[in-house]
Amino acid sequence: MTTTTNLMGSGSSGLNAEAITGIVSLAQTATGAAQGSLTLPTDIVVYTTSTAANGPTLSATAQSGDSYIVVNSTANSINVWPPVGGKIGTGSTDAALAVGAGKTCKFYALGALNFAALLSA
Repeated sequence: MTTTTNLMGSGSSGLNAEAITGIVSLAQTATGAAQGSLTLPTDIVVYTTSTAANGPTLSATAQSGDSYIVVNSTANSINVWPPVGGKIGTGSTDAALAVGAGKTCKFYALGALNFAALLSA
């Protein structure tokens, strides 16, 4: 597995290493109450505060193979929406996926605004 430290040790710049391993945003607040009202700020986002059913919308500019990790370290379930017109897994178009309190979900862009999701147990 690639780590930022190993990449920098082999000569990559810090920014290049972060771009490869994923840029992290810690201690975020899930405030988006509807699709499109809060976008993911980086590739890996840790939410520590939320109102129930609030959350982010996945990137409409994601390319096939791009991935995002949403960590829900709050006491509430948060919603993660696809971009407008998109789907997550077998969900309906524009339907949110609930990520329960204490859960983590990895989203994989499949193209055409659609995503696969891998939700922790």
